[in-house]
Amino acid sequence: MSTPLEDYALLADLQTGPLVSRDGSVDWLCFPRFDSPAVFCALLGDESNGRWKLSAVDGHVVSRRYVPDTFVLETEWRTPTGRVRVTDFLPPSDDRGDLIRRVTCLEGTAEVEHDLRFRFDYGKVIPWVRRVQLGNHRPQHPDEARLGDSATEPHPVGTSEEPGRAASNPEITTAGERHGRRPDFKKLLREISARIALSTSRADHGLLAVAGPDALLLTGPDLEPYEEDVEGNPVEVMHREHDPGSDIRVMEGIRRGHRGRFTLHEGEGLDWVLTWSHSYEELPVPADPDSAQRATEDFWRDWASDVESHGEFDGAVSRSLLVLRGLTHARTGGIVAAATAALPEDFGGERNWDYRYTWLRDAALTIQALVEHRHTHGALLWRDWLLRAVAGDPQQLQIMYGVDGRRDLTERELDHLSGYENSRPVRIGNGAVEQYQADVAGEVMMALATLRDADVAENDYSWGLQCNLLGFCELRMDEPDNGIWEMRGEPHFFTHGRVMMWAAFNEGIRAVTEHGLTGDVEHWKRMRDRLHRKIWDKGYNRDLGYFTQTYDNTEVDASLLQLPQTGFIAPDHPAMLRTVERIEHELQGEEGQVWRYRTTDAGTSMDGLSGREYPFLICTFWLVEQYARSGRIEDAQRLMRTTVGFATDLGLLSEEYDVAQHRLAGNFPQAFSHLGLIRAADALLRAQRSGQERVSRVGTATG
Repeated sequence: MSTPLEDYALLADLQTGPLVSRDGSVDWLCFPRFDSPAVFCALLGDESNGRWKLSAVDGHVVSRRYVPDTFVLETEWRTPTGRVRVTDFLPPSDDRGDLIRRVTCLEGTAEVEHDLRFRFDYGKVIPWVRRVQLGNHRPQHPDEARLGDSATEPHPVGTSEEPGRAASNPEITTAGERHGRRPDFKKLLREISARIALSTSRADHGLLAVAGPDALLLTGPDLEPYEEDVEGNPVEVMHREHDPGSDIRVMEGIRRGHRGRFTLHEGEGLDWVLTWSHSYEELPVPADPDSAQRATEDFWRDWASDVESHGEFDGAVSRSLLVLRGLTHARTGGIVAAATAALPEDFGGERNWDYRYTWLRDAALTIQALVEHRHTHGALLWRDWLLRAVAGDPQQLQIMYGVDGRRDLTERELDHLSGYENSRPVRIGNGAVEQYQADVAGEVMMALATLRDADVAENDYSWGLQCNLLGFCELRMDEPDNGIWEMRGEPHFFTHGRVMMWAAFNEGIRAVTEHGLTGDVEHWKRMRDRLHRKIWDKGYNRDLGYFTQTYDNTEVDASLLQLPQTGFIAPDHPAMLRTVERIEHELQGEEGQVWRYRTTDAGTSMDGLSGREYPFLICTFWLVEQYARSGRIEDAQRLMRTTVGFATDLGLLSEEYDVAQHRLAGNFPQAFSHLGLIRAADALLRAQRSGQERVSRVGTATG
């Protein structure tokens, strides 16, 4: 059985998102970027596909937590003789990648152990691993070798700094010192990089793993190589005089890695730093753990200090906003849908997709949430990303792009991986990139309108982009699409998508009439009105009294819960209330959870796939939002409490929840789910405040 998703913690540095299990195993790590090939891939296979486990010998975990308002993970272990704390984190950066693991003995005496298995390219490639000298020390180990002995090897030090002259430690400007003004974000990240830089005198040697363009450098107390056969019996490791390739042993069935045991007494600590670099460039200076931890905690706390929320679900909202920020790439502004690939929507099934890309829809909705919680800076970074990604012919608009805006996301299958819970195929890339989904332009237009309404000025390029998006909508208005759920069956006219098209034109009209921008308002009004008539004629079944999933069927779809968010219909309109009633009847299951749409085991579902799936968390949050906005506050509170309760002890949510097995399912953590939580909590808080104001007014009038 695979490790339950509930046991994983996300680490974040605004470039990638590794997962660390409760028992201390880093089972997923893509360096240097979210969508880079994984260097630890046990999550989608087993430990032979790469991991780094750090645990207490004969110990058990008694608690774990994030340092408040950060992604610094603290895990406390108790052993028969003592107590230790393991601290895991990645310093935020836009130009380096460091995974830092620290151990502190809190009480008595304890022993910790490592099992490190480097496996590049999603667990397929065994790298060349050898010891390297970083300073002027002579080799102390038979397999140590000084970098620079070969013309093909990297620079001997790995930094342009002279030894002992690492960068200074500038302090990071805090929110209070800024008096509410945000600094240049990339400058802030450069300050962090400078603050954590380590003099070469602190790390004189390390363990270097190289395969193709990638290199990983481990510094800290030495780990020793080991080899085992398939039954776990040790195989002698031969240390030979170093030359390129001398220690590469490709033997069928042999498990290779590095391990070590270390004893600590109360008050003692040990640190390890894993640093990524290109194999053909100078080795980077490893991060200094003390400075890096302080800088990391300062960064996240500073960002979280701007979050405003005043309701029952404050903690969940704050963590969800942090997750959305953590899934944003610092250098490009792209927001990934999730940190993982190929985690199944149906355990043991084929619904396994790669979510490490930037969907226009998901990113747009995320931007709305960030702006509403005073984080316009991230929104502007995304707007800049959007302008670059969709530049050119609007007819070539895609629904998703790479984190850097690249268009080629070719889907392929990794046959060497067994899959999470034996769910195959394991896919990377995403074939849905070729789909036409009619709703996307509307969601982007609504997100940019949110920025405008927050008094963020347009520029010629951003408004020109929006005009092009409206042209895109007009050109494809009469073309069926694959819908918000990326159906891999035949295209249809999905009602939700057509309402989002209506919203696109509506926001274009508002931009001109309310914000003074230039555009063909009369033409856009004709397009909007045409869509309005068609939706009521084809997307609303007058005989049944509710909106339907598509123009040509009578089923409902959870995406219909979003119609009021566009302004197309009021949440308490009779047609909307009857649609909600139908969704409750057709799509709501145990504990109030909501499926996206109806599926069947026989492979006859509209999505063209076999098997079923579990309820989608964002769909349930949409229902909470609808309840709150239509006056069903008690129902909203009850369902919200239940659904927020499905989060892990660290406040993380995946895409789906299997109520029967009490397990999270799908890619993890999922931006869409956390976005839904934020919106639902905001809607519930507004409804509660509105009710309190009405009661107050009534009391004042009768008094």
